[in-house]
Amino acid sequence: MSAAVTGAGTTAHVHRDVAVPMRDGVTLATDVYLPEGDGPFPTLIFRVRGSRNAAFITGVLIVNPLSAVRRGYAVVIQEVRGRGGSAAKWDPWVHELADGEDCLDWVLAQPWCDGRLGAYGTAYSASDAQFLALLGRPELKAIAVLGTGADPHDGWVYTDGAFELGWNIYWCYMTATESIARLDVDDATRARLKRQHHRAIIEAGEMAARLPLRDQPLLDEVGETQFREWLDHPDYDAYWRAIDVLDRIEQVRTPMLSIIGWYDNFQKSHFDLYRAVAERAQEPARSHQHVVIGPWEHVNYVNAFTTSRTGDVEFGPEAACGVGVSEPLVLDWMDRWVKGEDRGPAAGIRYWQMGIDEWRTAPAWPPAHTVQDWYLTSSGRANTRAGDGVLLPGTAPAAGRDAYVYDPADPVPTIGGRLLMPTIELAGIKDQGAVEDRDDVLCFTSAPLEADLDVAGPVSVELWVETDAPETDFTAKLVEVHEDGYCANIADGIVRTRYRESTRKVSPLLEPGTPVRLTIGLWDVAHTFRAGRRLRLEVTSSNFPRFDRNLNTGGLSRGVPNGSESLADARVAHQTVLHGGDHASILRLPVAG
Repeated sequence: MSAAVTGAGTTAHVHRDVAVPMRDGVTLATDVYLPEGDGPFPTLIFRVRGSRNAAFITGVLIVNPLSAVRRGYAVVIQEVRGRGGSAAKWDPWVHELADGEDCLDWVLAQPWCDGRLGAYGTAYSASDAQFLALLGRPELKAIAVLGTGADPHDGWVYTDGAFELGWNIYWCYMTATESIARLDVDDATRARLKRQHHRAIIEAGEMAARLPLRDQPLLDEVGETQFREWLDHPDYDAYWRAIDVLDRIEQVRTPMLSIIGWYDNFQKSHFDLYRAVAERAQEPARSHQHVVIGPWEHVNYVNAFTTSRTGDVEFGPEAACGVGVSEPLVLDWMDRWVKGEDRGPAAGIRYWQMGIDEWRTAPAWPPAHTVQDWYLTSSGRANTRAGDGVLLPGTAPAAGRDAYVYDPADPVPTIGGRLLMPTIELAGIKDQGAVEDRDDVLCFTSAPLEADLDVAGPVSVELWVETDAPETDFTAKLVEVHEDGYCANIADGIVRTRYRESTRKVSPLLEPGTPVRLTIGLWDVAHTFRAGRRLRLEVTSSNFPRFDRNLNTGGLSRGVPNGSESLADARVAHQTVLHGGDHASILRLPVAG
């Protein structure tokens, strides 16, 4: 089906429902947008998990194809295998490299394509753009990605060994909507499944709290096998290597525009991708990345309106995001690299400095800085924000320790942060006071700052711990305490002791009472802690339901299938944080300048 669409003085000729064949005979549903004239045209590829016919997907997420046509591009929008009008079974990431190459070859063979290509996408669609870049094809001149993952094992499904529970529940039940529609079942069965699905979305928090974790019968019934498969592969293995962009980053030669937010659940993955490209990719990709980081969370991007609020904080029009911001960035990037025009920046970092709330630029990430150590100390009672935990800059204090009890039946709740589970908890900046009143949360707080403290770069915590559990989790959260007592979450992280040496290596079980040094990455931060305010570091063992609860059993190391244990199997863990002396626990901040 073909149609002409006219707007703002531009006519786009749209060819809908084009069946593009893959190498195995499967056809993928595709729409093609062409400018007026004989062409040929430079062409942009957008391979989507959602519906290519939805105005939200095609026009709101990152670029409106009509705007690209106005700039002289042909645009190809293709639904991936198993979604929308495309044939075969939905199997996340598995077919994207081969299908992407077949799509690219098909586009290049069309008379309206001049052989110069770009690709763009958000979230899963941005993964597709990355897979195209992995082909190393010279015809692909540029890609633009927004709010996505590069290594699905670390930064999408798991993070530092912990299962991203809230996000995975949200994602799998969301994608089940289409899976139900595609089932070959009678009307009564489909109606029942829809009712169950609607209830599951409403009660997503209960779905996340379900134990055993793999007990998600609705997902099994409708064929959403990904949740169970991901639980079946907690360790980095051939399953993950096959879909890991970072593992083959040396093949990438395509300049990349990357757009992300400080409170996006994919923020870690964007910086992992940036570092991998800068260190190991081919030119011109290695020297030509442009990264834009705003004070956003993931849902900010997928709003039809330009938005600038993250959690409790409204950042104002200078911090706006949405298609009105991303579209000119992406099209200028394509003009520069696909057309060869001198538009927009060719590289560098543009980032929002939180706290002082202003845009800054740097030639690379992180900006110039020195690492400043802040030491944890106490008189032995750092429990709660009313305790005696202290953060001290300078030299290590005398030896000490603090203890708490981690009970998986009563995990510390997720309140805001870098997450995407909108039917459970909204992301962004939230007051952490309720968390800090719990006895199983250690709080280490600085004196009021005498001057502003500019932080920009990766933040980490070196933590010495003891536990009586064979395996467990430790979490850390950096908080800015305002003069009125509001506790703003700035950064957080987790480490699962099974992966304490590396997310790609299983570590031995812990020995009860034996000190172990852990490094908890709190991801990257750009924040100015204002004079008069205080730094605070929270340490505990859960952040639920963002991450799954560690049941403290070491079951995986004993051959117990991941996610198969119930609360009756769980054990209480007695946790100790050591500090000072030979076991200094340290917050490490990259201080600008």
